[in-house]
Amino acid sequence: MNRLKKHTFIISVIVLVIILAVVSFYMLFVHVPYYQYHHGLDEIRNEICETNQYEYDDYFSEYRGKETYYIMKVKINSIASYVAYNKDRELVDTYQGVVALEKDIIDAIEQKYQVKLNELEVGYENERFVYYGRYQENESLLYVYYDLMTGEFIKAVRLG
Repeated sequence: MNRLKKHTFIISVIVLVIILAVVSFYMLFVHVPYYQYHHGLDEIRNEICETNQYEYDDYFSEYRGKETYYIMKVKINSIASYVAYNKDRELVDTYQGVVALEKDIIDAIEQKYQVKLNELEVGYENERFVYYGRYQENESLLYVYYDLMTGEFIKAVRLG
């Protein structure tokens, strides 16, 4: 009986060591880099807002197209605006005005490509602001681009 308790204890310790190793691996090689990446983006967003005295309006993304841009929705003198900054954090473009409804673009994508997107992102492609969406299929990835202001279709790219 004593021997059974000893084996149970040893097996329990081995299982706990394995669980600790898996959690440590996850923390070091998955969570920490993910956190550092997003924390770095938060710092970039805050620096741009503070430097330019923008009021952040709940949208920031790193757009990676032909070039990388930081796209942000801000209020400039209480006017909703989209701004695009390059990697050097230099202002590339600003848009203040009416934007196409995201729901209308999502509906158009669903009709044209028979795919369901939950949300679109804002990017900066060919010197203009765009809505873009991604859809992953079995062996391919579909990117669709629409003009942010007018909602007109620009292009679609299927990879794979």
